[in-house]
Amino acid sequence: MVEILVTTTPDAPFLTSISKIDAVSGFRFNTGYMRLKTGKQEALQWFQDSIAPKDLWVDLKCREFKLAEAADIMPGSEYLNLNHAIESKLPAPLYFNEGKKVVQIDEIKDGNKLHVHMPKNKKDFKISFGKGTSFNMPDSTITDNYLTPRDEEFATLARDLGMHKFCLSFVENTADIEALLRIDSDAQIIAKIESQRGLEFVKNEYAGNKDRVRLMTARGDMYIELERPHDILKAMKDIIDADPNAIGASRILLSVLEPGQMPTCADMCDIGFMLKLGYKAFLLGDEICGDENVLKSAVGILLAIQQSSDAGNF
Repeated sequence: MVEILVTTTPDAPFLTSISKIDAVSGFRFNTGYMRLKTGKQEALQWFQDSIAPKDLWVDLKCREFKLAEAADIMPGSEYLNLNHAIESKLPAPLYFNEGKKVVQIDEIKDGNKLHVHMPKNKKDFKISFGKGTSFNMPDSTITDNYLTPRDEEFATLARDLGMHKFCLSFVENTADIEALLRIDSDAQIIAKIESQRGLEFVKNEYAGNKDRVRLMTARGDMYIELERPHDILKAMKDIIDADPNAIGASRILLSVLEPGQMPTCADMCDIGFMLKLGYKAFLLGDEICGDENVLKSAVGILLAIQQSSDAGNF
């Protein structure tokens, strides 16, 4: 049977129901979620109690670029404040909306203030970004700490509650692993590989960390970060070759979000391809897991494809 991890929030009304599914081994708590109805400690405890004995994985955002405050970008208001100080060759593309849209950055001020290039002859140009919007800026590097203050707070609270399972975003070197271990020496870690530098970690440093680190092929950001779209195929293979227990994640079964529509052929073939590469574990993301019926449909499809594979049908 495949292993399935799901992404939900502490206030999801279906935690107990989903936790009863045998194939679901654990739950991912995206700590980027900003609408907690209780304090962070209470949310963690409630989440763990609601899904026991299944695992709770606390997902820290780390190197992920997020907007520190809401912004309307227009002539005269042209800066985005990031959660990290960065360096990058300029001009540079800044991707948002899962890579579907892009603006050009032509200046970085004070490390974290990105100036958006204004198109000529477009006086009505305006883009509104909400606080916490995620961005990708390939080839840029952070110049501050890997763990954000929010990450450190969640890691400390989880440790003090006896929770030691963490997902780390954009892992790119052993120092990233060590940053969490300084907070929780008992931490069990899923390292999300999301960039070219992350793939270099897999190639050159993962062997020294494999006793306590499991890899995740986080295809959502990785697909944007890699130089060429088809590089994702080799990346998926390199990760599962390095860690036979690696978890396939992101851009999985998104077609089930369309009400009343059958899953697309591309989605079916995607899962089949990953199974053939050797993936036996999958993470279902925020989009799929926001609705109980959609989530159960995705789980059922994964199990059906896996059973077909086991039967030798492909």
